[in-house]
Amino acid sequence: MVAHAIRTKSNRRGPRPFEPARDLAAVARLLEEAFRPEHTFPLSNTPILRELGIILWTLSYAPVFPENVTGYVWVEDGRVVGNTTISRDESRLDRYLISNVAVKPSYRRQGIARALMQVVIEHLRGRGAKWLLLNVRPSNADAVNLYRALGFQEVEMRGEWTASPPSPSLPLPPLLNRSSGSGEGEGGWGVRGEVRALRFSDRAAVTELIRAATPSNVHQFRSPRLAEFDPQWEDLFGELVSDFIVGQVTHRRVLEREGRLAAVMLVRGQRWLSPHRIAIQVHPDYRGRAENDLVAFALSDLARFPRREIRAAGASTHPELIAALEQHGFKFLNGLMLMALGL
Repeated sequence: MVAHAIRTKSNRRGPRPFEPARDLAAVARLLEEAFRPEHTFPLSNTPILRELGIILWTLSYAPVFPENVTGYVWVEDGRVVGNTTISRDESRLDRYLISNVAVKPSYRRQGIARALMQVVIEHLRGRGAKWLLLNVRPSNADAVNLYRALGFQEVEMRGEWTASPPSPSLPLPPLLNRSSGSGEGEGGWGVRGEVRALRFSDRAAVTELIRAATPSNVHQFRSPRLAEFDPQWEDLFGELVSDFIVGQVTHRRVLEREGRLAAVMLVRGQRWLSPHRIAIQVHPDYRGRAENDLVAFALSDLARFPRREIRAAGASTHPELIAALEQHGFKFLNGLMLMALGL
């Protein structure tokens, strides 16, 4: 209704459906300008080549635009100054995803983003959609507040934490000095057990652990992320080739207690330029008792590699891991918050 009222004031002002052949180049330039700080476009770091990068991005979609991708643009004085892109989830035909909401900086704070969102919501309700999803940077407070005001609920925030390189003399955590044990709390460990390499025979247990670690409200909107900890054979082969070419070493380990997997961990050390990587998943039954020492274990592992930045994955649904990372000096870098609106 708001968008319609604005549109009737002038034929040159307001929303209209996105037309790829007519709008793609203008929307590409709009997105590049709106998200320039994130450097998401090819060649965006080089001003002279930025226009070429925009053209390459446009040509990657043209001349055929995906049928399940649509959206709206906002026009002022004959120019596209706002855009929202929506796509249908092919696994759930009653669910849609907003890929972006962008407004030219000089036209912000005029209600354009809100009006575009209202048009999209009304459009999807008319098509019988049940859910509308989007991802937003948690640091973008204005956008988060807008989506909350429109009724979106926060589902999960996934992000990266960063830390300086560990000391080469960093001692190994106590768990390295014992392969198994019983009881809890001794030696600083909340969960005593064995850290060992991930085996092919662990695949079913890893799948069960990852599924258990994914809250039901999150599982409703995305599948458990298994590939990182349980790659397929072809992915493992590609990883081995990649490790050799770029000079990285990938270790997957599990924390096992009394024959049961309590946690799974990925540590990827880089010998050249890229940051080291850490990813940890802990079974809900062991949350709050294993994270601190698993982070220490990963840091000890990385102390053998050249000293450079370390990045660790985390999620708002696993606050115990975030607390352990921050206890070891990690600071939040960036992330994406998944939000959902029931239609």
